[in-house]
Parts: sequence; structure tokens; C-alpha cells
Amino acid sequence: MAKTQYSFGKFLLQIALGAMLVVGGIWALTGGGDFGCKAFSVIFKGQVLTIVKIIFGLIELLAGVLLIVELFTKDIFKKFDNLLMLIIIIAWIVAIVFGDFINGLFVSGFGWGWLYVFASHVIVLGVMLCLND
Repeated sequence: MAKTQYSFGKFLLQIALGAMLVVGGIWALTGGGDFGCKAFSVIFKGQVLTIVKIIFGLIELLAGVLLIVELFTKDIFKKFDNLLMLIIIIAWIVAIVFGDFINGLFVSGFGWGWLYVFASHVIVLGVMLCLND
């Protein structure tokens, strides 16, 4: 019973993370950006920011597609998808530091809204770490 629940939960998390990464990647490629891209705007400016957003968007899009495809195939991508996910994990950690702490907590101060957003970002990071095989 527990194995089935764990497998179904992992399945749901993988679909959700894959969809989130696909949408985030498309959003970054169209000039916008998800939390990771917005945090990069604290570090980079101008043309460099545009290039970083495009590269990160492509990595997000590809990793999201691979996560979803991997649900229906065996691990045909071997370590390639793990490398992409590792890049996203590192970028997400940097985004949490710059977006939630440097540009969030230290600028806006502590509040329930800040704590809620920070917790949601840590949950996404936890899912990434759990799904990275």
C-alpha cells in the first residue's frame, strides 16, 4: 500500500515539476520569466540578463519536457536530464538567496507573505532534489 502511494505521489510531483519547468522555460524565452529569471535580474542587467534568461529558459524547457517524457519511457536520457536538473537546482538555490533573502527579506522585511513565498520556493527545491535520480 505505501509503495503505491509513494509511486503515485512521485508521479504527481514529476508531472507538476515538469509542467512548471516547461511553462517557466517558455515564459523565459518569450521575454518574461519565472522566479529563477526574476532573481537573475538582481544579479545581471541589460544584454547579459537577456542572454542568461534565454539560456536558463532553454534549460528549463528541455528539463521539463524530459521529466514528463521520462514518466512514459525508461531512463533513456541517462545522466543528461540529471545534469540539466542539477543546473536548475543550483540556479534555484541562487534565486532563493537573491530573490527571497537579499531582495526580499532584507529589503521588505519579515512577514507572513514573505514566509509563504519562501516556503513555496523551498518546496519546489525539495521536489527537484527528490526527483533528481
